[in-house]
Amino acid sequence: MYRPGVTGERNGGSQWSDELSAAWERHRQRLFEAQRATSDWLVDRLAPRPGETVLELAAGPGETGFVVAEMVGLTGRVISTDVGEGMVAAAQRGVAARGLTNVECRLMDAQESDLDDGSVDAVLCRFGVMLMPDQPRVLAEAHRVLRPGGRLAYAVWGMPDTNPWLFVLAAAIGESGHQIPGNPFEPGGVFSLAEPERNRELVGGAGFDEIAVEEIPSAYEFDSFDEYWDLNTEVSGPIALLIASLSDDDVRAVKERARQKADPFRSGDGYTFPSLALGVYGARVS
Repeated sequence: MYRPGVTGERNGGSQWSDELSAAWERHRQRLFEAQRATSDWLVDRLAPRPGETVLELAAGPGETGFVVAEMVGLTGRVISTDVGEGMVAAAQRGVAARGLTNVECRLMDAQESDLDDGSVDAVLCRFGVMLMPDQPRVLAEAHRVLRPGGRLAYAVWGMPDTNPWLFVLAAAIGESGHQIPGNPFEPGGVFSLAEPERNRELVGGAGFDEIAVEEIPSAYEFDSFDEYWDLNTEVSGPIALLIASLSDDDVRAVKERARQKADPFRSGDGYTFPSLALGVYGARVS
């Protein structure tokens, strides 16, 4: 599951406070498992082999990269990167807790990689590319650092109507008279890469071949509305920060509006929200 933002690079802007990084670390396993199907698609597409070096961009706490680390083995390496210091620290604690010795956690902007040309075998990113303002540069950098025969796999969110788990809350905020900064359909916005053709254009423009874009359906399950509200208002980037800035009365009004809008997704006492990700793949042939 991605850290839903609406504007700005997910892993870099000033919106990413220590509190948000701490929330992501608290909920790291829940957030990973909620979109495990997406991580599995990415890993399957990359097909990491023992001894390979894999770069993860906008890794957050790093769970998807940890899966890859087991596949590349002790002779391989995972470079887990993020611009947020709190996220890098969370990933480092995850590495220590798992006893991994082949994962390097480091600060790095995906738009300005400090890695050498042709130094990695695969590049991975789960829900980060769409939140980076200069998306062509991100993909050009990924192509540059890949060796010939290297692979790229990333995931982005589909259109709002296919992701009500996020749209319900964002719409409730707007209908309550508040505005989340930025345009979610422009580069840096959560839905900026929601169209398959746009991803094909970007990946092809960066020099990749064998391009594929596939839909990855999934669902978020919550035992109650309060569980849905509490999780998303803690980890959802600018949404979490906006909610934290409101008065108690305004928060109650937004929450009640969100509860009403979430009613179609009730399932018994709990809630089931569909989600749709796009998985994108490209290969550096030469």
